[in-house]
Amino acid sequence: MHRDLSSVSEDDSVLDAVHLLFSQRLSGVPVVRDDWVLVGYLSEKDILRKATPTYLEVLAQSSFLDDSEGNLIERLKQIGNMKVRDVMNPDPIFVRPSESLMTVVDLMLRKGLKRLPVVESRKLVGVIDRGGFCEFMMEGSEFHETR
Repeated sequence: MHRDLSSVSEDDSVLDAVHLLFSQRLSGVPVVRDDWVLVGYLSEKDILRKATPTYLEVLAQSSFLDDSEGNLIERLKQIGNMKVRDVMNPDPIFVRPSESLMTVVDLMLRKGLKRLPVVESRKLVGVIDRGGFCEFMMEGSEFHETR
């Protein structure tokens, strides 16, 4: 678990959140209140999903297919001005510090998650990401052969 608590607020703009994702090379970020209570999760996938028209929108607006790239770019601009609360997942998946590593790995694989908030008493205390398992292998003495 990383104790780096990079996070955003519900009131932050999506564009500010995207700056954090890009600068920290993150695929998603927990959304917390001022008291660190986890209230959501914002991922790259959430942003792209919001920018992509639904099937019904495409049917109602046949012109979208004619200029799909232009419309997508315009939708991304609009989303950048939205608040995080309007794009985030308000029911984030999280684990507690006491969870076994096997439970964490199983959950990440079954749900296709790259990062998982770690929450204790409703407050964010860290994040586990898939890269952390590789880091563990690189640093762990039990993985290195003695010759």
